[in-house]
Amino acid sequence: MKLFSAWPRWVQILFSVALFTSVVAGWIAFDYHSHAPSTAGKTELAREFESGPHMWLDRPLDASVFADKLRQGEIAAVGVDGQRVLATTRSGEQFSTELVAGEEGLLAGLETASREQGFALTRISVDARTVGERIVASTGSVLERLFTLLTVAAMVVLGVYLLRQGAMGGGAKARLAEKPQTSFVDVVGASDAKTSLQQVTAFMRDPQKYLALGAKPPRGVLLEGPPGTGKTLLARALAGECKANFIAVDGSHFSSMFYGQGIAKVRELFATARKNAPCIIFIDEFDGIGKRASGAKVEGGQSEENRIINKLLVEMDGFSTSDNIIVIGATNHVGNVDEALRRPGRFDLVARVNLPTVHDRRELFELCLARVRAESGQIDAEALARASSGLSHADITNIVNRATVLAAESGSASVTQAHLHRALETHQLGGEVSSLKAAFTETHRERIAVHEAGHALVAHALKAGRVERISIEPRGQALGVTFVSREDEVPLYGERELKARLSMLLAGREAELMNYGNTTSGAADDLKRASELAIEMVSSMGFSSQFGLLSLAGVPDALVGPHIQERALGEARAMLEAAQRACRETLERHCHVLHAVTAALLKDDTVSGALLREMLPAHDFHADAANDAAALRVAMETVPGPV
Repeated sequence: MKLFSAWPRWVQILFSVALFTSVVAGWIAFDYHSHAPSTAGKTELAREFESGPHMWLDRPLDASVFADKLRQGEIAAVGVDGQRVLATTRSGEQFSTELVAGEEGLLAGLETASREQGFALTRISVDARTVGERIVASTGSVLERLFTLLTVAAMVVLGVYLLRQGAMGGGAKARLAEKPQTSFVDVVGASDAKTSLQQVTAFMRDPQKYLALGAKPPRGVLLEGPPGTGKTLLARALAGECKANFIAVDGSHFSSMFYGQGIAKVRELFATARKNAPCIIFIDEFDGIGKRASGAKVEGGQSEENRIINKLLVEMDGFSTSDNIIVIGATNHVGNVDEALRRPGRFDLVARVNLPTVHDRRELFELCLARVRAESGQIDAEALARASSGLSHADITNIVNRATVLAAESGSASVTQAHLHRALETHQLGGEVSSLKAAFTETHRERIAVHEAGHALVAHALKAGRVERISIEPRGQALGVTFVSREDEVPLYGERELKARLSMLLAGREAELMNYGNTTSGAADDLKRASELAIEMVSSMGFSSQFGLLSLAGVPDALVGPHIQERALGEARAMLEAAQRACRETLERHCHVLHAVTAALLKDDTVSGALLREMLPAHDFHADAANDAAALRVAMETVPGPV
């Protein structure tokens, strides 16, 4: 074996092929000879017929010829193999014949004719195939048996492998990752979660400081938050800060087709962590482990889940104070995690990872743009951050990547603000520019431009928010869109801001009415959102003159009868009508701005950035801001009571 391993690789392969070929050839030769007729116990005449049957078989004659020669007494020797007859005449002629149905009587009378005429008669067994045909048949037989043998061997090997893997934990072992070099500095945002994890960091860096005072080490941390907010990166950063090893698995890691493998995987995971302490075990999609089922009847799959969770509980309870191991679980649905896992002593800390704030999003855009070739000094990351409210870290990374792809497809030398806005619109509106754009006539484009310009004008004039971008390119279900961001993202809304937002939602429809004298179904979604907001303001926000401090959200459904509903809807309608009047007054006062924005949209399809900022303030909006606010206040104060 040592000599074989010392040979060059090509010699080993050549030797193996030659050995295999020799074995197969020997098997074929054995099969060939094993099917040759046996001569044991045969007469000399029989051996003569069987040794060279083709001297007879190569000259076949009809049975009638054989019968004639038999009657004339010319036959000297006959060999019978079933329905086949080999005959030699007294003159030395050799031939064969095949007896068919109806000629069996000739075969039955051979023994009598042999005694009467004195010719030799014997039973024989001959192979009518040629040597080549016999070799081919033996080769096919050997290859068929070899294939069957290899198939059985493969199944046996696979079965043994699966059984061994089952005994060893299923084969999907958790591999120890290198110590991450990530730190909290590399994690943008998530300040609340990072603050919560400082205690864990301090304990793992210097556990003796806390153990000396009798403090118990934290055993687990549950990171809970929306998808794409950087929970995995945060766990890696914690390992980097603690200079600890990092093992990453997911909730489905413990599932297996073999019963009992789940608990073996739990055991193997924690054994690996103990060998490599200090260590952080990160379990992504932690809710995938499931909840324990209870009741008299527990199905097989639920029973396995119960065993996995129980084993996980036992392992976490088995941490000693000196193990220096922390389990980090990440989930989007903390309510799906078993309560026994969430209790203090197992997962001592629940850290909420929130969506990034406007400042976090600006940093994320700057970080992502630093990795690509972008226009130096020409990207307004602040505007992108304001326009991307509610997006996660993963969303922003995807938007920058999509903008880079768009720049490459257009042949641009770098990523521009327009590419980023287009990628942002595609993400927020659910698709690229619709093919419906080609069907727009100039009349359609003008109406949509007037509609969107109305939204932008009223939003700016009544301070409903900051207008970031206006577009009349259809995307998804929207024929056009106006992006309006808040000055801040504190979830605290004043009555004036909400009423201004009502006017902004109605402004598109009012702009159409003012220009064309009629409106279209394009305002359906605006009306729906405005109605929802007005009803919410009246019924639960305390902005109602009819209900005062009473919030209908806290009133039992049984007490909210038709009369209460009628009063609430009546006041909401009156609020919408007041917002409509304020909206119409603003549009009429600044109709020249409406026409200017409309013209810009018809020219370029999209207006944003410096052009939009120059266009709106250029008409001295701020000088009229007090008048607009007063008009809105007067309109809202004159809201009539319910009809």
